[in-house]
Amino acid sequence: MLSISKYYWFVIASGLLSGLVVFSGQIFANFGLSLFEISTLPFVGSVIILLPFIIFKKQHRYTGKNIIPLVIYGLVSIALTVCQFAPLLLGVPVAIAVLLLYTQPLWTLLFSWVILKEKIRGFQVISCLVVLAGVIILVNPFQPMGHIPILGIAVGLIGGMLLSGWIMAGSYLSKKGNDPINSLFTEKFFCIVIFMALLPSLSKLTDNTAIVHFSLNWPLHVWIGLILFSLIVQILNHWFYLAGTKKVPTVDAGIIMLLEPVVGAILAAIFLHQPITLGIIVGGAFILIANYFTIRQETKLIE
Repeated sequence: MLSISKYYWFVIASGLLSGLVVFSGQIFANFGLSLFEISTLPFVGSVIILLPFIIFKKQHRYTGKNIIPLVIYGLVSIALTVCQFAPLLLGVPVAIAVLLLYTQPLWTLLFSWVILKEKIRGFQVISCLVVLAGVIILVNPFQPMGHIPILGIAVGLIGGMLLSGWIMAGSYLSKKGNDPINSLFTEKFFCIVIFMALLPSLSKLTDNTAIVHFSLNWPLHVWIGLILFSLIVQILNHWFYLAGTKKVPTVDAGIIMLLEPVVGAILAAIFLHQPITLGIIVGGAFILIANYFTIRQETKLIE
């Protein structure tokens, strides 16, 4: 039987792989893909890869007992995907948008206590505050940026809540025994159906091809990148998270997932030649220390 420490390693792996999300999105944007294509095409690849498991493997099929949580999981994922990018389109600077998204630990702490009735320990609160301090230092939102639209700020805060909701919904499904492959397939399938249904309406709202353009006519290297993204970031990453949260408390998972902006900053520095600032180093250190503190304290409680 796996010890609980290994479940923590699953969530850590998910946090590390999540750092590829924004980085890969920038790569695909450089290839010329629109926001809609970046949001949708990886889901298509994930569904194609996962479908044979759903059809031919009995343990991955639907049982009916978790249908409502699965629907909620899919809907939250759709809304989260939109709110991750919408603040940028509304004129919110990247640093502020990232900070708003990664208010997630606060919402996870609150929602886990109120909705999931999980016991909140003092060290979890401390770790949460240290992580948030690390994110603030990491993204440096207080540099002069001019006027910031209130609507964009509101959408960004909603994005942080939705990220927390995604973490909680996945954790809930795992703790209820829902098969991770089944959860993944449902989430991705929902996203494809809803996004494609929204495309005609979005096309009427804007003719900006950087936002709503959709095509399947892409060079081979782009499709290889999309397939790898689907396999590693959309499937393997989320499987690690769903498998890990069978045992890892939701609040701890929310804190550990804050590894994402640290990894994203490092990848951007190495491959996109964006500078590693003192803020990135110090903020990343805060986040790593909070992760270590959380995992170590949980291990002591189990021992």
